[in-house]
Amino acid sequence: MVYICRIELDEIKPKIWREFQFHPDVTFHQLHKIIQVVMGWENYHLYEFHVNERVIGLPAPSFEHVKDREVLNARRESVQKHIHEESTFFTYVYDFGDDWRHTVTLIKIDSSTSDPAPLCLDGARSCPQEDVGGVLGHQHMLEVLFTPNHPERDQFIGWVREGYTPEHFSCEEVNMELLMQKDKLIPKSHIKRSDGKKPVKLMKSTLNKHLKQLSNDQLIDLVKACFDASKDMEKFLAIRILGDEAVKSLFHEYRKKVEQQFFPERGFGKLKLQEAKKAISEFERLTGSVKYSMELQLIYVENGVDFTLSYGDIDERFYNSMESVYADVINLVNEDETAELFDEYEERIEAIVSKTEEMGWGFHDGLAALYAQIRWI
Repeated sequence: MVYICRIELDEIKPKIWREFQFHPDVTFHQLHKIIQVVMGWENYHLYEFHVNERVIGLPAPSFEHVKDREVLNARRESVQKHIHEESTFFTYVYDFGDDWRHTVTLIKIDSSTSDPAPLCLDGARSCPQEDVGGVLGHQHMLEVLFTPNHPERDQFIGWVREGYTPEHFSCEEVNMELLMQKDKLIPKSHIKRSDGKKPVKLMKSTLNKHLKQLSNDQLIDLVKACFDASKDMEKFLAIRILGDEAVKSLFHEYRKKVEQQFFPERGFGKLKLQEAKKAISEFERLTGSVKYSMELQLIYVENGVDFTLSYGDIDERFYNSMESVYADVINLVNEDETAELFDEYEERIEAIVSKTEEMGWGFHDGLAALYAQIRWI
């Protein structure tokens, strides 16, 4: 059985809409993720559902607008528990700043379909830009983009996502992304279990025994094969053979990976924070360099601060991430018994705190409390 729904973005004409199907046993948090893909949002902000006078979301007591309301946990509430009749409609709100409101209508319950994977069936027009300023901001952006001599046109062209056109929509593109995320978007009960066989794993002792049996030529061939096997192995061997020179070169490569999530060479920063964090972890795993890994963490937080100074306050998720990485920096500084890391990076570590004095969400206070924990002050 699947639910077939129609979702429309409120207050915008011509309508931006989609029809899509999903298994009714998914949680509302999974439905949120499905809607993000189907509509074309980028999952930067918080959300909530309004269903039969109930609010379903991710409870966050720090938000004033939810303090006096009961918010059911979207990770625990299944869609079928609250919605089980055709023609039922409910509201999906995304980004409490821009306040994008969507009307979702259950148009059909199809008992003939057993595939639990979500699927986009139809739709029209492209999703608005993230952080454009809601409906009025979206309308202003379109006006600017379609007025050749508008004074703000160059600014907006540099900001909109690459390839954006208001009329573009592709079911094929949406369904490709849904397929890639399938295991996260179906009920847990429908995820195929393994057959119980343990995966084959090469133990270090077995590897050591095997290597001792190889001749020099065979060892050389094995290392060459490893070099050709993957880019990560190529980088790892470069570091082992070329040393600090390779580490520095790799640092500049991974620095760009972090910075492009905030300030890319073209367009507007995507703020895919997990991609930036993944780059930092990958660099640390490949090089083992504490110093350069910590500098990448500093660059991450510095870019987050500069992004806020450029575009205004973001959201709690964003600042929690910045604060968490800053805490990692402080821990590394405190663990360094020589105080060399503190001596080298003291000004940058302090500058992050001083530059956030006017920022909201308690961000500055959190950073200041972490800074006060430095043992070398």
